[in-house]
Parts: sequence; C-alpha cells; structure tokens
Amino acid sequence: MIKFNSDRELFSYVRNYDLNKVLPKIQSFKELKVEQVKIDEILKDIFKNDKYLIIDARSEKEHDESSIPKSINFPILKNQERHNVGLIYKKYSTSAAFQLALEYASEKYEILENFLKENLAQEKEIIIYCWRGGGRSKYLAKMINELGYSCKTILGGFKAYRAEVNNFFSDETEKSQLSKINLIELSGLTGVGKTEILNELKKYFPIIDLELAAHHHSSLFGNIPYIIKNYQPVKNQSAFENNIYSQILKGFQSSFYKGKFIIESESKKVGDFFIPDSLYTKIESAPCILIQSSFEQRIERIVRDYFGNNLEGLTYIEKTFKEKEKFFRKELSNRTYEELLNYLKIGEVRKFTEILLILYYDKKYKVKPKIPCLTVNSDEKEKCIKTILDYLYSWEKKF
Repeated sequence: MIKFNSDRELFSYVRNYDLNKVLPKIQSFKELKVEQVKIDEILKDIFKNDKYLIIDARSEKEHDESSIPKSINFPILKNQERHNVGLIYKKYSTSAAFQLALEYASEKYEILENFLKENLAQEKEIIIYCWRGGGRSKYLAKMINELGYSCKTILGGFKAYRAEVNNFFSDETEKSQLSKINLIELSGLTGVGKTEILNELKKYFPIIDLELAAHHHSSLFGNIPYIIKNYQPVKNQSAFENNIYSQILKGFQSSFYKGKFIIESESKKVGDFFIPDSLYTKIESAPCILIQSSFEQRIERIVRDYFGNNLEGLTYIEKTFKEKEKFFRKELSNRTYEELLNYLKIGEVRKFTEILLILYYDKKYKVKPKIPCLTVNSDEKEKCIKTILDYLYSWEKKF
C-alpha cells in the first residue's frame, strides 16, 4: 500500500515515473468505452425494488456530504489519495497524477471483489457514478468488468443528480411533479410531538421530514438531538435539498402514494438551510392539523429529545447556551439567563426547559395563523394517531 509521510516524499516518488510510458496508458484509457445510463432512468424506479447496486466511486468525504439515494460508497481514490493526486495534477504533471491514481486504484482489486460479493452484485444491475461521470467511475467500471461483472456509469455523474434536484424545485409549471403534490401540515407549539406523529404516519402516508433532511430541529439547540444520536451534520444547502428530494422521490414510488404528503410545520429556515421557495409556498397554502399537548408532556418530550435518556445532551446544551449568551440575555433578561445557566450547571434540566418554554419558545415560535381543519391532543398517542388517520382517509377522498 502506497503511503507518504509528507508532500516531499510524495513528489520524490512521482519524479521517478517515466512519463513517456504513461502517455500510452492515458490514450488507452481515453479510448475505453463504458456503457452509460441517464440519471432519470435510474431515479424513476430506484425505491420500487432492489434491482440496482449503485456504487459511488467518489471519496468518503464527498459521499458523506451527499449522495444519490441508495448508493454505497466504494472510493476508487480515498480522501488522502484524492488529495495527493490533485496535488500532483496541479503542481507537477497531469501524466504523473494519472499514474499515481492508477497505482492507488490497482491496490483495490481484492477489496472490490469482496465488496461486490457482499452486496450481491451478481444478482443486481451495477450502476456507478463519480462527480461528473468521468475518470473515477470509468476506471471503477473497468475494474468491475475485469472481475467478471457488467456495469454502467451514470452520464454526468453526481452533478446530473444535482441538476435533477434543481429542476424539480425550480419547475413551477402546472405540469411539474411538485405542482401535483398535495400537502397537509402538522402544526403546533414546540414539544407537542409533531415529529413523533410524523414518524407514525409514515407507515400509512408519504411524508416529508424537513428536520431529518437538515439533521436539525430548527431551533438554537436544534442540532443537539441529532448529535446525541450520532448523526453527521448536513454539510450545505445542496445536500439539504438533495435529502428533501430523496424523501419526495421515495414517496412518489411508495405503494400508498396518491399525490399526498404529510409535512411538519416549519419556518422558512431549518437550521442553516432554506426550504426551497416552491415547496415553502405549498406549505404556506396547505391545510393544517393542529397538534396540542399538556405542558407537562411537552417538557417530557423536550427533555428526552434534547438532553437524552442519560443527560448526554446536557454538555451540548450548556455550551450552546453560553455561546449564545448575548442573545439570551437580550431575549430573557440578565437575571433569567443567570438563573437558567445555574439550572444547567446543577442538572435541573426540567426546570431549565420549563422556564425557557414559557419565556422564549412559546413567544418566539408561535403557531402559524391558520384555521386548522382538525385539532387533536397528542397526550394519548394511539388515540391521537387514530383520529388523524381517520381524518386523513376522509381528506384523501376529497382531493
């Protein structure tokens, strides 16, 4: 396995290449033909069955940031390897960079063979993509072919998927897929259990979970429930939009899809990310179900979600509360801020939550001024879900 302890070692290594011998390899690679498929052909039934093995040939970092739904990462160049190849490409020689990439890739044949067997490649249609549908996916396809499998690459790579997402949210014509979606919104104060209800309803109706798409509960402490569950942060706006699109795509292809999605009420911004305008406009005009709950139950939920079963979120809450000191002193008063900070220090998380709900959240995050089509209390969860489902099935017949 090729490893370098410094850039100096890296450059010293590649200077030993006979670049005249590399040129024929480059030409041969350029002439290599690999069958390609358009992204829309893959997406049209990606959630309906398990016929595809979709392989992301990009680095681990790129895959973690965002990926095509249901894809599995097999980095033909790992993070550091990609960095090294890029460095040689920019600072020394494109031919030397190509040769180094070949050496990195050639080490992975045995690992790739095991990867394909583990993922039942012999039973599936193998689809490969990289960033632009270029060298990395093409070379991985070559390796897979040499191992005895047939495969295709996605024309345009991950950028083609991103273009598909952009087109979906920017197309506001009457014939667009988004225009055909009917939404019903779950509304209510912080802690009434909207997310819990949404997760129950997804057993019966397609849902759009914007908070899950952002890994954020849309508040100043909103990332903490995801941190304590070991979710990785969503990296950027594009990844957020990709996540929403993936949920909608899954809904379109679900067995109970009839043009209707359930969505939780949100402001325009979820964490650091903005809901696409076309989707937010539909949310604003959607009929809503108002969820209510007793104050005690709201506190119970918030403590569980934000602090965790063993107070594993306490440190993160206190850190954020201190970082936002200036803001909270202004919103609450100096005296209240000191009082709340002390409750955190002594572990009185229920008292902290109670005061913050009364003095901040219930004032800041008010229910949207819509007349609800149904009002239901979530304290008795099973009864609540049944009431909502009864209404949804009757609502379904109206549209």
